Amino acid sequence: ALVTSIPMYADAIHYRVLLEKLSGENYGNRPPFAFMYRYVGDWSGYVNWEEVEPLDEYMNRRGALDLGLPQKLLVRYLVTANFQLYPREEGIYKDVDRALGWMSFGCVTGLEDHITILEGSFPAEAESLHGTTVEVLVSEGMALDWGLQVGEEYLTYARLDTRTGGEESVQIPVRIAGIWRANDETEEYWFYRPDALNDTFVVPPETFLRRISPEMENGISLALWYLLADGSGVYAGNADELLGRITYTQQRVATYLPNTKLAVSPESDLIAYRVATAHLTFLLYAFSVPIVALLLVFIGLVVGLTVGQKRNEIAVLRSRGATSIQVLGISILEGILIGIAAIALGLLLGRWVALVIGRSRSFLDFTLPGQLRVVVTPATVRFALAAIGLTLIAQLGPTLSAARHTVVTYKQERARTLRKPWWQRAWLDLLLMIPTVYGFYVLNQQQGVVVAVAGEEAIADPFQNPLLLLVPALGLFALALFILRILPFFMAVVAWVASRLTNSVGLLLAARHLSRTPGFYVAPLILLILTLSLSAFTASLAQTLDTHLNSQMYYFVGTDLHIDEQGACLNWIMGPSPECDLTVPPPHWGFLPVTNHLQVEGVRAASRIGKYPATTSLSGGTQSGTFVGIDRADFPAVAFWREDFADQSLGMLMNALALHSDGVLVPSEFAAEHALRVGDVFRIRARGIDRIDMDVTLMGTFDMFPTWYPEDGPFFVGNLDYFFEHTGERLHYDVWLATDPGVDYERVAEDVGKLGFDVLDWKAPLPRIQAEQQRPERQGLFGVLSVGFMASAVLTILGFLLYAFFSFRRRFIELGVLRAIGLSAWQMTVFLGWELAFLLLVGAAAGTGLGAWVSKLFIPYLQSGSGGGVETQFPPFVVAIDWLAIFRVYVLFGLLFVAALAGLAALLMRIKIFQAVKLGETA
Repeated sequence: ALVTSIPMYADAIHYRVLLEKLSGENYGNRPPFAFMYRYVGDWSGYVNWEEVEPLDEYMNRRGALDLGLPQKLLVRYLVTANFQLYPREEGIYKDVDRALGWMSFGCVTGLEDHITILEGSFPAEAESLHGTTVEVLVSEGMALDWGLQVGEEYLTYARLDTRTGGEESVQIPVRIAGIWRANDETEEYWFYRPDALNDTFVVPPETFLRRISPEMENGISLALWYLLADGSGVYAGNADELLGRITYTQQRVATYLPNTKLAVSPESDLIAYRVATAHLTFLLYAFSVPIVALLLVFIGLVVGLTVGQKRNEIAVLRSRGATSIQVLGISILEGILIGIAAIALGLLLGRWVALVIGRSRSFLDFTLPGQLRVVVTPATVRFALAAIGLTLIAQLGPTLSAARHTVVTYKQERARTLRKPWWQRAWLDLLLMIPTVYGFYVLNQQQGVVVAVAGEEAIADPFQNPLLLLVPALGLFALALFILRILPFFMAVVAWVASRLTNSVGLLLAARHLSRTPGFYVAPLILLILTLSLSAFTASLAQTLDTHLNSQMYYFVGTDLHIDEQGACLNWIMGPSPECDLTVPPPHWGFLPVTNHLQVEGVRAASRIGKYPATTSLSGGTQSGTFVGIDRADFPAVAFWREDFADQSLGMLMNALALHSDGVLVPSEFAAEHALRVGDVFRIRARGIDRIDMDVTLMGTFDMFPTWYPEDGPFFVGNLDYFFEHTGERLHYDVWLATDPGVDYERVAEDVGKLGFDVLDWKAPLPRIQAEQQRPERQGLFGVLSVGFMASAVLTILGFLLYAFFSFRRRFIELGVLRAIGLSAWQMTVFLGWELAFLLLVGAAAGTGLGAWVSKLFIPYLQSGSGGGVETQFPPFVVAIDWLAIFRVYVLFGLLFVAALAGLAALLMRIKIFQAVKLGETA
């Protein structure tokens, strides 16, 4: 289910993106999977119906079939060359100056079902006789613009080129039969907007073909076929096939009517859809490597336990003549039968998991609305088969090892179970440290490095670079193995201490058992450590990314709602475009009090923010930046601020500005570069209407300031009123608003405008945050990590329960002997309880410690953002360890311990010594 959910989600989310693109403005807001084949006579020469008819027959018979998509709608639109329109009673006119206007004849199949006749009736079919009057239908817009009335008769006239190079005169008398209006301009039927037919006299198709077209040798200027197909069966796997059919159909169309172009089609976006789906599938699988590793550890645990339980049986089969191939065949057949059931159930569950991923807002947060088309594709089945193949391989390894033994060699091999695991003998844990250290080195070198991509600056995006998550996961796996290497020594120390400081037989037996048989508990302990460490890392990463996304967008906007306003000019020069007369003495601009914004419902605070270009001359050079004027008393109530933005609090900085009206705050790097100290006075040249010079006093520094990015040059933050005193008037400024949670920003901006403020534009961080949360890569990453975390937690619990049960079965004789020599059921329960407690405590401590440490170490290197520019580095990550999620895991595993211990205690109470202490093997 987990494996198949990834390609299903990738296909579904990008199919949604595809539909949004195909329904966008680039396609005239047409429905998705619309195809428009169009012949334009003005480009390729006018044609007659005999030339168009073969293509029309093909589109009606084979068009949709050759595309391979079910046809929902097919509309044919034919238009003649332009005619001049004259009043009928004035006879035949050739003087273009006396024409009422230019029009053309057109016919549209199925038009009568999608329009309303406002006056008159639908035109009757005209006779094919030359000179007979043709009834036409005109649009409401054309009737209003031209003053046309139902029942009026006109004469249309055109001079057209002939094939021989001459000219022909065409005259067609017409009568206005009716005036129409579209029922719904947004219907799928409309290939063009209905107002595109405002210069067309619409006639029935039979009239066009039998009466109008025969009047002209080459009279058709536009032939269009609009085919709307059902694309619900399209997915990434068959996109190539559909693209091939689109090309084939276009070639067939061109053979019937040369120069007919495919004006509208999903071709380019289908290519992007196919590539994006494959790319996202690869990314999500790469991100899922840690989860898949956990699943493989679980599978290895279960296979090891089950095969270990059957090793005696396998050895007996081998001793009685069965070959290794036969034993493997049994195992393969079992795996195939289980695999068939797994595919049948996994595909159904995988579809549900894909829907859950599509609703992912953050880690373990599935509150986004999700309407995805999730389908099982051939690619999904291939991934499912690959997963089954992987589990078969995992099953065959232990089976093949067991199949090599007869009863005799099996007994000999059991005598060597105290050997270290193979991975310890191969030093796998230390070898895995090498790529981890190298990956950390690469991330350290890349930190903050901006690379040029297509002429723009970009930062590595963790949603696009799985290496940024694979390196920490690999490090956690290597460290978990290293802990298992030293664990026996730790347990030996515990056993030594227990033998001298406690009389608890259970504690002593548990410590000695764990120190002497590390191979038996490697798999469950790895599962536990990886689950806890990865859950701590992924939960902390998710919380950090969420917190940073909010910080990044609020830092970019600066406040809850940023309104760009323009004051009223008090002296106008009236003209084509009124503008303020700068020659009249000030003041030129009028502004309503900023406190009026507080009258709007949902607004809690308001403050003025003015930004003006500024320069200063320090250290023998000129520095260009921005002077930012603020209202120091109101600014803290509206501005986004974090403690790491400056060494001092925002309140202390604002108080510093209050001490001197000419006080300014500058970036700390700028102050250090030019040896500026608090109290130093320097000059700023700012630009309002004119350039003004201001002497300012440095009152403080900051590392970051909302809306400021270092590449913009230095920020000089000062008092806005002090700036206005030097300009002699108030200039344009913006207004920052602090709003109540959940307000409608569009409504607030409209209400501000109703108060008399001239609102030019507004921006807020929350819409940007919501858009970012719906990025396919982000949704996929958090969804896969969330689902994988839940699955790994469940499988870890199941794995531990299986370990406890099989451990009890494997040590049945041992436990029976201990009962026989005098240990009580309580002492046995304490023994097994301490064993489980040691494993859980070691796993919890190691997993939590590793997860928190790796989070602090690696998460700062994962900083990125939606824009991809250097602004994504501001503000920097603040790593947030999600202790709440970790505590939930503790509670989960505490319940696991209680359940496992209760089950083992129940089994111990039912144990019968005469069954345990007997000849032969365990039951």
